[in-house]
Amino acid sequence: MSMLPLAMAQAIWLRMAGQRSTEPLGARSGWTGDADAEPLRLLLAGDALALGVGCSATERSLAPRLAYALAVRLRRRVEWRVIAERSWTAAELLRHLSLTSVPAHDIGIIVLGTNDTISLTGRGRWRREFQRILELMESSGSRLLVSSGVRMTGSVPALPWPLASLLGERGRQLDQDALEVVRRCRPEVHQSNLHLPIPAAEFGPHLERYGFYPTASGYAHWARWLAERLAAEWQALPETLPGFAQGG
Repeated sequence: MSMLPLAMAQAIWLRMAGQRSTEPLGARSGWTGDADAEPLRLLLAGDALALGVGCSATERSLAPRLAYALAVRLRRRVEWRVIAERSWTAAELLRHLSLTSVPAHDIGIIVLGTNDTISLTGRGRWRREFQRILELMESSGSRLLVSSGVRMTGSVPALPWPLASLLGERGRQLDQDALEVVRRCRPEVHQSNLHLPIPAAEFGPHLERYGFYPTASGYAHWARWLAERLAAEWQALPETLPGFAQGG
């Protein structure tokens, strides 16, 4: 506890330093794959990682790269959309989704946790808001609803001690909470809600120069990693799942 004031001061520095990273330019929606193939709708919602901070162009970020990888694996035309802002916490994403119409989609990906970790969001509040986000996305047609997991912020090389230790532990707590929320959602169809955190070590060789966000190669690596798992889960979905049309 004696180190908490120093850690809080470092957290303020972290927020300011994170603003130096590049925010991608380009459209936040598009499509890829065979134009004549059956469409598959992909929605990414969340924070800076969902937005693609660290890339200079949206086409090099997670969403379009993931869409392409899924199009190849599933032989579908994948239509992708991103709803994200770099500073969003779960509360801010929830507010946005509550005030706007969530686009209809088949696969929903929630990429959240970094800003809640830095802000030291209470665990009870995080669980409530995270579950409500899942519910809103599910009500808009998610046949496969996925939490990417909370990035282990404490593993970022640029973070000083004791902030790295504090955020690392808080990130692990929020990640576990997210997993428990996902497990509670639609237990009768366990494949329809997944928790797929990518290990922080996977980003080690792929961080941009400030050390906070992946580079374009990092997002490409993440997209391939995630697509392999999503494709398998999509093809395993039962035909009895409400709204599900076999297309994998």
